[in-house]
Amino acid sequence: MFKKIGEVFKADSHKKKIDKLVVIVDRINALEPQFEKLNDEQLGAKTNEYRARLEKGESLDDLLPEAFATVREAGKRVLGQRPYDVQLICGINLHQGGISELRTGEGKTLSATLPLYLNALEGKGAHLITVNDYLARRDGRWMGAIFGMLGLSVGVLQSAGSAEGNERAYIFDPNEKSLAEATDLLRPVHRKQAYLADITYGTNSEFGFDYLRDNITMRWDQRVQRGHHFAIIDEVDNILIDEARTPLIISGQSHEDSENYIRMAQIVRALNDEDYEVEEKDQTVSLTEIGIGHVEEMLGEPLSDPERPEDIKPEQARLMGFLEQSLRARFLFRRNKEYIVQNGEVIIVDEFTGRMMPGRRWSDGLHQAVEAKEGLKVQAENITHATVTIQNYFRMYKKLAGMTGTALTEKEEFFRIYGLDVLAIPTNLEYQAIRQDSGLKAEEVKDDEGYKYTYYYANSDSKRKPLFFKRKDYPDVIYRTTEGKTRAIVLEIIRYHVIGRPQLVGTTSVENSERLSERLSSDMVRRMLQVKLVRQAWFASKGLNEADFVDQPELKALGEPLDKLRMPELRRLATQHGMTTLDLADESNKTNLLTMLRLEEKDWDRLKALFESGIPHQVLNARKHTEESLIIAGAGAFGAVTIATNMAGRGVDIKLGGELSEGLLSRVNQVLAEKTTADPYNMTMPERLQAVKGLDTELDESQQEAVDGFVVYMDNMAKVRELGGLHVIGSERHEARRIDNQLRGRAGRQGDPGSSRFYLALDDDLMRMFGGQQMEGLLERFKIDENMPIEISLVNKLVEQSQTRVEGANFDVRKHLLEYDDVLNAQRNRIYSQRDKIFTKDDLHEDVNEMLDTELSARIRAGLEDKEGPWKLLGYLEDTQPAIQTDFGSYPSYSLKMVLENLGTPSDEEDLVEKLVGMAKEAVLVENEHIRESAALLFERSEQSMRAQIAERSDVLDAYLESFDPAEQHDLAAEIGAIVQSPVRMAPAQQRSFMEDPMSMKTPLRDALRTAVTLTTVRRTLLTLEKRFGDNWAMKPAELAQLPWGEVVKTIDTEVTNSLEKRVERLFGAEGEVRRDLEANPELLQNAVHDETARAGLVRLTTEGKRIAFDARSHRKTFQTQLRLTYIFSMAEKLLKQPAEKVTQDILAHLRGAEEVLADIFGKFELQHLGDNKFKLADLPKATKDALGVRLGEQRFAEISSLAIEDIPEELHDNIEDVLGDKAQNRIYRDLLLGTITETWVDYLTRMEALRVSISMESYAQRDPLIRYKSQASTLFTEMLSEVRQTVISRMFRYRPTKAAEAQNAIATPAPVKSATAPERKPAAETSSGKKRRKRH
Repeated sequence: MFKKIGEVFKADSHKKKIDKLVVIVDRINALEPQFEKLNDEQLGAKTNEYRARLEKGESLDDLLPEAFATVREAGKRVLGQRPYDVQLICGINLHQGGISELRTGEGKTLSATLPLYLNALEGKGAHLITVNDYLARRDGRWMGAIFGMLGLSVGVLQSAGSAEGNERAYIFDPNEKSLAEATDLLRPVHRKQAYLADITYGTNSEFGFDYLRDNITMRWDQRVQRGHHFAIIDEVDNILIDEARTPLIISGQSHEDSENYIRMAQIVRALNDEDYEVEEKDQTVSLTEIGIGHVEEMLGEPLSDPERPEDIKPEQARLMGFLEQSLRARFLFRRNKEYIVQNGEVIIVDEFTGRMMPGRRWSDGLHQAVEAKEGLKVQAENITHATVTIQNYFRMYKKLAGMTGTALTEKEEFFRIYGLDVLAIPTNLEYQAIRQDSGLKAEEVKDDEGYKYTYYYANSDSKRKPLFFKRKDYPDVIYRTTEGKTRAIVLEIIRYHVIGRPQLVGTTSVENSERLSERLSSDMVRRMLQVKLVRQAWFASKGLNEADFVDQPELKALGEPLDKLRMPELRRLATQHGMTTLDLADESNKTNLLTMLRLEEKDWDRLKALFESGIPHQVLNARKHTEESLIIAGAGAFGAVTIATNMAGRGVDIKLGGELSEGLLSRVNQVLAEKTTADPYNMTMPERLQAVKGLDTELDESQQEAVDGFVVYMDNMAKVRELGGLHVIGSERHEARRIDNQLRGRAGRQGDPGSSRFYLALDDDLMRMFGGQQMEGLLERFKIDENMPIEISLVNKLVEQSQTRVEGANFDVRKHLLEYDDVLNAQRNRIYSQRDKIFTKDDLHEDVNEMLDTELSARIRAGLEDKEGPWKLLGYLEDTQPAIQTDFGSYPSYSLKMVLENLGTPSDEEDLVEKLVGMAKEAVLVENEHIRESAALLFERSEQSMRAQIAERSDVLDAYLESFDPAEQHDLAAEIGAIVQSPVRMAPAQQRSFMEDPMSMKTPLRDALRTAVTLTTVRRTLLTLEKRFGDNWAMKPAELAQLPWGEVVKTIDTEVTNSLEKRVERLFGAEGEVRRDLEANPELLQNAVHDETARAGLVRLTTEGKRIAFDARSHRKTFQTQLRLTYIFSMAEKLLKQPAEKVTQDILAHLRGAEEVLADIFGKFELQHLGDNKFKLADLPKATKDALGVRLGEQRFAEISSLAIEDIPEELHDNIEDVLGDKAQNRIYRDLLLGTITETWVDYLTRMEALRVSISMESYAQRDPLIRYKSQASTLFTEMLSEVRQTVISRMFRYRPTKAAEAQNAIATPAPVKSATAPERKPAAETSSGKKRRKRH
């Protein structure tokens, strides 16, 4: 019956594949009569029959013909749609794990039901992945009727931003009616239920995010996915190619930093041009030295410590982070290009497709910085918990398939990355035309403009009247400038809109869409047509032909962008060259306008309407998928104009005459099947219309409504077909041919007439990358008019060659990304397996203690070998394990422990005071010496930095003076200020002198430069030291900057010495604060003679003082606690005198003691918490009850498990608290380890990406960067594991039990004591540590 279908491809490599598939198609078709005889119940019973046969050993391939015939019959009955043979070919290829390239409008959605049904029979789940939520629920609902008839369930996943904002999913249920489109026929269920359905529809993001959530969930029973068996990816090129560059990331909110982002946004907004430098090429922005000084002045604090710039404090690092992201947001990220603002939110726009990515946020605080820049509510910063690339996620599927209208251009990438072959499938029209009995013939002719196109006519028609068409793809039209191109596009839109031909205008970005939309407003349309009329009048008055392409200098003003065009100039030219009026509606302009637009007299009224209203149109930017999908479906209506980015409305067909709902078509088919003997499922649309008009039987109301609606639709379609069908305008060639082909593919659906044309400008991005400037130079020399089109076949070929090169380069980028990502696979598996072990292991104390020993031993050893290491080691220990002070127990920090040991046991209160004052004074004197050394180092480094800056800027200044050209126009203040990086004022006489002899100003300018740099250095130095001393010195930086640096140092050092001496006097003089505060607490002194906990309170009292401050809001006097001294430096000297081994053992023993005390505290708190909330031991988790049974004995535990907590005998409390504390601490460790590993892993991925970028330069040294990457990845991974240990250790001692009221302050503060400088308060009761050794069970 058929010729070889492969002949349509001649020598195409797809020939053999299609020949084989046609054999299977013939088998499916042969079964159709047999399945038509089955009733609905018998047809539905086939599913259980096939499953039983699978269990007996048959394969899916064995079942394929019958299963496909079953789905085809179900489609005919419930949807009124019969899959064509090309759809069967598509489905078979999908089942075999390939990619089917099937043209837009050929029915990919219906095709996918065939392999989905077949693979779902195995009971392991079959997934259909699509590009947006609207398509997921539309297709799940639409095709769910087929699956429902056959006894299969259908799940639908929706994102949190849609389907009424929930994160649940749905099951298709025809009884679940709703007025809301988002939930109609969809029954809400838990997400796990959607995955347990036989077939699940959802977006790639939802499937990927659920995988990530499953891998970070804290409970196994919270996992929702059940494996990765079979998946079909719709729009596979978009998902596996375009989105493959963007990983999926699960993140959660961290602490609130909105005020910092808002503050930094204000500071960045106040920066001057000389404060920053922007590198567009590298996409970086950095502060200059003067900018750093300016920011520090506005902040009122230094951004780094000049004494130790490499040791940036945590708070400074945080400030720098806010500042860096605010700079990037301000100068590198532009609204309506990198992002849009919608409903008070910043939404990222994909740079490649122009598609919006709701729900995704930039990391590292960039998103918050952009929100602050835009004046929006700043959302809490996110912390990334898990991430996976699109490639690695989909490569987990045992069998993967895909379908799209454009895949061949990416064939190599699909195969090399995913192992998928692409099969190009003919359209149904092509398939039918090559049948021996098709009765169709193809004819190639030329249209009125001389362009070739192909149509099909009936073999029996001697007049060869067109029945079906192949799309006309006109050659690209090239303009010199974007302005000329845009005007030509608008003229074409006007012409086709007036005659009623629908148009789809494609753009490459949201920004371009909105810019083009503005050009369709009434003002812009009028102005452009007025310009065209004036140009015509000018050429007519000169006797020239506008088509001669020669640029005319007199008309240069008319080439300006329309919004900048001056109307007086336009009116002058119009009057000068014979025009009486610029009123477009005037009869004098009518003939010229109609001729210019190639319109007829009957079109005048529709044209005139545009003068006042502009061109009505829709702008789709892939922002709202639901609404835009509905709009794009009507883009084929009479006169419709739709501007859309690449992804807008994708997955929805554009039908001529407007939208014909699938429901209406199904009802019409069912009417014809019931009322006639014809087969409506194999009819063309004209045949179906003829059959409907030939109905001579009575119809019920519903049937008549369907028939009438179909006739109206066909009348509208005929009108649009007569006009040439949908016309696609490409406003710019994309760097990927596939994207252009997607746009073209919107026209010429299923044999409809249609056409496409791309407009290019030599300053388009693609043209600029590949020779546009050279072409522009050529056209400039030949004086080609920028408003005239150029059709040069050579340029078209060059564009396609350029696209091929770009595609190859993009493929290499994605391939290399995957090669580098593969390096991480083993490490990723190791990390995830470690998480699983942590999750399932009963007791983690041993693991945490091993981390503690490993990390601390190395750190202590390194700290004792460095000259300044001991005090840094004590500072680290103080941060790691601060003093524990709770209602349930206390424990000192290590440095506090050392102080208490050196303090010893006093004989009485007076002895205690003397010892405390003596130790405090010793600590201050040692600390003062350290401050002096630090100040000297600060002066030295500041001088080095200052001299380097002066030398560098002096060289730049000299070069500027030597190359200065007085003949050129200059802004001396701005140019010299940029070099000096400080505002420069020059009197008129100085400017005249400079213009006459620039070198005459060399000395004063060098002096100004030196003063500016010195002033910045002095300011930073003073700011640093004043902040350290908490004081404001009576020094004027401007006056100091006039002195030699030696004098500056001497002056500041004198103030340092005075401040240190005043400090000693204030603390230990006749009215010394330390002694006064100690003596103001007699009760505490009395207790401290014999109680170490009370002595620890007194030691803390010596370190803290109170100072009077004023609250800016309440204008009241307040008291603030300030650190007045630290024992770290004096204790560090004592640490140096001890053997390293003894120090190590002592520190580790101390930290283990802290761990045990915390466990005791948790146990006491847990038991009290149970009692307060009326819980009993029987209410505890099973694992805890089992542990209590072991500790207390099963019988004893059984006796007390149902008692109220207060009724449990007191002698059992210690054992119970031990178990409860152990379990609570184990839960803390589990959460800590899981969170730390996840957090550190993500940071590691960031470092690995930075490594990949930096190491790519190794190729210039004739070394393979990938090999270098692999070798360094191992080193970095080892370092990452060390970071995990460090982070766990830094956090494990900071957990404190909190009551509900204390939830905002998880770390308990030390109990307050009375100070002589503060209002009197009663001292809180001190509790002993209750320290005791506990056995691990």
